Amino acid sequence: MRTGSKGFVWGLLTGAGLAIFVVLCALTWIFRGGFTAQAQPGALETSVAKHLYSASIPSHFQTMPNQMPSTPDNLHEGMEHFADHCASCHANNGSGDTMFGRGLSPRPPDLRLAATQSKSDGELYYIIEHGVRLTGMPAFGQPGIGHDHGSWNLVLFIRHLPFLTPQEELEMQRMNPVTPSEMKERQAEDDFLNGTTSTQGVHQ
Repeated sequence: MRTGSKGFVWGLLTGAGLAIFVVLCALTWIFRGGFTAQAQPGALETSVAKHLYSASIPSHFQTMPNQMPSTPDNLHEGMEHFADHCASCHANNGSGDTMFGRGLSPRPPDLRLAATQSKSDGELYYIIEHGVRLTGMPAFGQPGIGHDHGSWNLVLFIRHLPFLTPQEELEMQRMNPVTPSEMKERQAEDDFLNGTTSTQGVHQ
């Protein structure tokens, strides 16, 4: 092998080894606290993840407007969908301050803030439909299906979150999923308020 070729190969291997070393050092620094979900991601990890995900969204989604008109009915449908499917992690007001939200890593973003509100309608729709890898955000879309009107209505509601009223938040609480034990408690309260007594399970 010629001297020049040997030098090129040696330089290539040295560069590759240095790149691997730098990546390993970066990963060690990022995950120095372990892989626990209780650790708050650092600024570097968060910044890299955001930029990589933003770059992965197809360009036509980045400029796509909402495919559903902003009507009271569509907004209310988005509210119902959010309360039933999203609030367990994102909270009814979009803050992300819930038991599940606090246990995720990275934490769900506060949907009312500029980091979310500055995204285009198409970007928000894409995230809802396709999810985000290595986070708790699932993909709600189904492959092969065209535009999902429900997801577009969700985008309408996400835009409304900074202006959510206390009355709307109270209404959403009645739309949130309930466990069987909560259902029994509600039934007992309703029976008490209505002056009736449940005889379920009582036998003579």
